[in-house]
Amino acid sequence: MREKNSHVWLSGESYHLSRTDSTRGRGKSSRVFCEELSTLRSWTGSRARIIQPVNAVEGNPSGNKTGPWLRRIALRSFLAGVGLLGIAYAADYGVFRYRLATKRQPFGSVTVKHYYEVAHKDGKAELIFDPPVQKTCVHSLFPHSGDPPCWFLNRHAEQKTDL
Repeated sequence: MREKNSHVWLSGESYHLSRTDSTRGRGKSSRVFCEELSTLRSWTGSRARIIQPVNAVEGNPSGNKTGPWLRRIALRSFLAGVGLLGIAYAADYGVFRYRLATKRQPFGSVTVKHYYEVAHKDGKAELIFDPPVQKTCVHSLFPHSGDPPCWFLNRHAEQKTDL
């Protein structure tokens, strides 16, 4: 615990300010006491009175309890996730280019059924079906060369367009 003393003149009256600092846990806290000097007989006199105790927390003026350490952890986690995603995409692209160069079937095809749904004013819907089409896909985790991955097309074999 550390105590700091100072004198302040406000509108012709003298005040004695004392501040005690303490460190509890991770944060610093301060307690400020203000004493009016005109009521003091001596520095240790009995007529000294505390006008208002004030608690102040240093290092976090917004009052947010999360602190900068949580933001730092969140930022590092986000950057690690973005980095891992970039490494995964680069590795997937390298495998795709290797398959393309050695002609080891980087492309596949999936039959996709497409239909249009036209909503009418009376609340009913009209369905217009197109014939099934073979769509080209890529045997990879991510889309490459403008084609979607085959695992995605297999899960979305029926495609609907609302009109």
